[in-house]
Amino acid sequence: MSGFGNTYRKAINEYIFRGGTAPAPATAVFVSLHTGDPGADGQTANEVSGGSYARYTATCNTTFWAAATTADPSTIANNQAFTFTTASANWGTITHFGLWKTISGTTAADFIGSAALTASQVVNNGNTASFATGALVHSFDSV
Repeated sequence: MSGFGNTYRKAINEYIFRGGTAPAPATAVFVSLHTGDPGADGQTANEVSGGSYARYTATCNTTFWAAATTADPSTIANNQAFTFTTASANWGTITHFGLWKTISGTTAADFIGSAALTASQVVNNGNTASFATGALVHSFDSV
């Protein structure tokens, strides 16, 4: 799965086509790390846990996020390195990242979307997961 989660896409559709309430603008997005695809509803069973893991707080502004593209599909990427805390246990092979409305949310309503990493990253005890500028790319995709 890549792109926005089912619940977030539904909210956008309801807003555009039925005059529903727009998804509230975020002041921050919380980036999670996963050892597998979090799916369309943000399954957290494969989210890293323990070992000093915490979601990364990315403020919603031009410092943290580059301008979105007009490509098909439109994409947006991190505009600076995103560096997580140093692991105090083995986190495993990170293959995906997720985007959340809250630092600790675990429900589909908290989930914004996800994407696969272009290159998996093994994070063991003592390693620091870090993603260079442009490494975390999220697309406005429905798949």
